[in-house]
Amino acid sequence: MRFSFIHTADIHLGRSFSDIDFELTKSQKEIINSAHEQALKDMVNFAIEKNVDFVLMAGDTFDAVQKDLHSILLLTNTIKTLADNDIGVCIVCGNHDPQDSYKGDLAFKNSKLVKIFGVNTESVPTIIQNRNNDNVAVIYPFGFKTKEYPYSPCKVLEKANDNSLFNIGLIHCDKSGDLKNIYAPCTEKELLELNYDYYALGHIHKPEIGEKIVYPGTIQARSKKDTGEHGFCFVQVENNKITENRFVTCDKVRFYNLEFDISNDENIQQTFESINSKLYNLSQNTKLTIINLTIKGICRYKKVDIEALKAELSTENIVVNSIDDNSFYKTNLDTIKSSGGILSQIIIAGEDNDEVESIIKATDDELSDLLKLIPEFDKTTAKSKALALTENICQEIYGEIENE
Repeated sequence: MRFSFIHTADIHLGRSFSDIDFELTKSQKEIINSAHEQALKDMVNFAIEKNVDFVLMAGDTFDAVQKDLHSILLLTNTIKTLADNDIGVCIVCGNHDPQDSYKGDLAFKNSKLVKIFGVNTESVPTIIQNRNNDNVAVIYPFGFKTKEYPYSPCKVLEKANDNSLFNIGLIHCDKSGDLKNIYAPCTEKELLELNYDYYALGHIHKPEIGEKIVYPGTIQARSKKDTGEHGFCFVQVENNKITENRFVTCDKVRFYNLEFDISNDENIQQTFESINSKLYNLSQNTKLTIINLTIKGICRYKKVDIEALKAELSTENIVVNSIDDNSFYKTNLDTIKSSGGILSQIIIAGEDNDEVESIIKATDDELSDLLKLIPEFDKTTAKSKALALTENICQEIYGEIENE
C-alpha cells in the first residue's frame, strides 16, 4: 500500500513579525505582510500537486487562545481547499492553542475531512484512510488541554499495536530531555519505546529532521531567533516503510545571524566583497533576507562607519538589520610591556612561569573547587586563556591609538 502526507507544525496563525528594527520600503512591507499567508498557500498547493492523502498539523496552529477573524478564515479556507481536493487534515492542539480555546463556534470544525483530536473527535488512536478509502495508518495523538502540561506525553500515549498499518505519533511536545519544563517534556528514548513508524512532532520552530522523529519547524519565521530555512515535510510511505522524507521550504522572509572574521582582509573592500557575496547567495531562495551581522578578528585597516557599511550591504531584498563590530586592532605587546603601567605588569607576570606557578599554588584550593564545575578546563588552559584575554584587552585599549 502506498500513500503520502504532509507534516507541518507551529503555523502560529495570528502572530506578527518582531525584530524588524529598520524602516521598510513599500515592497518590503508587502512581502512581510503577506509572507505567512503565502507560505501557507504554497504548502496547500504542494499538497494538491503531489496528491497527498492527508496533512498533519502538530500543534500551535493558532498563536493565541483568542483567535482573530482573519486567522480563523485563513484556516477555514485552507481546510476547505484541501477538502475540495479530497485531502484530509489531522490536528492536535499545542500550548498556544489548547483544546479549551476551540470551544467557540468555528466553522472549520465541521468539515468531514478534518479531525481535531480532543475537539471534534476523541483523542484516541484513530485509523486514517488514503484517497481511495483504504485503511493505511493509525494516528496516536497527543495535544494540550490547557496551555501547560508538565508531564511526559509518553506516559499516556498507547504503544503501537497494529503492525499491519503505518503507526504515526502526532504529538506536540518538547523532546529535549528537560523534564522540568511545562510543555510536555520527554526524551527520544521514551518516544522510541512507543514503537511508532513516524513521530510527527510540533513545538520546536527550527526544523529537526530525523529518520523517524521529526520537527518540521514553523512554515515562516517571525524573529531573529528562528534563523535559516523554514517549511514543512513531505513523507511518502510504501508497504509501511518510509521511502521519502523531504523537507520543503516555503518561507518568504528569512533571518540569519552571521559572523565574519576579517583577520585576513587587507582593506574594507575585501571585507565588503566577502560579506556581500555570502549575503547574495543566502538571498537567492527567498523574497526578503534579514541579517544580523557580527564582525570579529583583527582589523588591518582604518575602520569605516557601521551605518555606512549597513547601507552598502542592504538591497531591496537583503536588509542588514544590525552590525556588531567586535573586531580589534593588533598592537605591539612590547610597547605595552615597556610602558610601566598595570597592564605591563600583568603581561610580564603572565610570561614568568615561576610567578604564575606561585599564584596558582597560593590559590590552588579555591581554583580546584572552581575547576570542578568546568571539567574540560584545566590549569594550563586557564593560564593560556588568561594570557590571551590580557592580550585582547591590550589590543582593544591601545590598538586604535597606534593606528590613528
